[in-house]
Amino acid sequence: MGSSRAPLPTFIIIGAQKSATRWLRINLGRHPQVYTAPTETMFFHSPERFDARGLEWYRAQFAGWAGEPVVGEATPGYMMWRHRPRRVAMRLKDVVPDARPIPILRNPVDRAGSAQAHFVSRGRLPAEANLLELIRRTPPARDPFCLVAGGWYAASLKPYRELFGDRLLVLLHDDIMENPARVYEQTLRHIGAAPEFVPADLGTVLFSTRRPGAEDSPDPPNGQRELSDSERQQVFAYFRDDVRMLEEMLGRDLSVWDPGGTYSVELGLNLWRQRPDGRPRMADIDVIDCYNRASSWIEGLVRAVSPPQYG
Repeated sequence: MGSSRAPLPTFIIIGAQKSATRWLRINLGRHPQVYTAPTETMFFHSPERFDARGLEWYRAQFAGWAGEPVVGEATPGYMMWRHRPRRVAMRLKDVVPDARPIPILRNPVDRAGSAQAHFVSRGRLPAEANLLELIRRTPPARDPFCLVAGGWYAASLKPYRELFGDRLLVLLHDDIMENPARVYEQTLRHIGAAPEFVPADLGTVLFSTRRPGAEDSPDPPNGQRELSDSERQQVFAYFRDDVRMLEEMLGRDLSVWDPGGTYSVELGLNLWRQRPDGRPRMADIDVIDCYNRASSWIEGLVRAVSPPQYG
């Protein structure tokens, strides 16, 4: 079908990067009632695509649609902190107000390590430095690779929860690894596809869709040095307060992500006073969100002069 007749998506996998988003997109696309765009569109966070190319370009990304009632795409960058998730969420709400956003959240230390491996394999990061050294070298807020900021899930999800409510389905990478069929069925029910269709090889596809050096690889590529237990705890310190906020947001215990095992009041107070540069405290979540709100408001004023046509 031509792009003029292609539908807009009814669900969008918004992240997080290196958290099995590709696995979910591929397997949902195998369902007879579901069509998924073959590549990341990167539409809603890209000025070159959202503003300059417009909605018809976006529709063209679904040109392979053959009448399936459920249509989706996956662009993990949509919940990335540096892309201003509130602005992206507001754009989604304007263009596809009934869509169902789906984030997949992974242990942020593992996600950061997988992102590091991704960029090392492409020659963009040095293999000789381990994750902790890279994080210490560049404050998270200025890191173009988002090794830390890519795992600030609570801050990124807040605008999606406010704008989409129960249309938002939050999945955990841990649950996919433990029981991919159960997560797959849960997702099908959420997006409105028949849950009876579950491929028997979901677990196999989970691993076969990985690219070299990609997520869940058991060994660091290119001679990367693995983190020691102590270093993992130091890396997790950059995420600790955001994970606490996420636990409150989801109503789920995520202490399994903490290499230290438990949260203690004394440890929490010490981290509050002596936090690594750039790591968000619980109060910082609202500061970040206020910044994103202000940026979106200013952008709205500028674009009001010539608003985009979504018809």
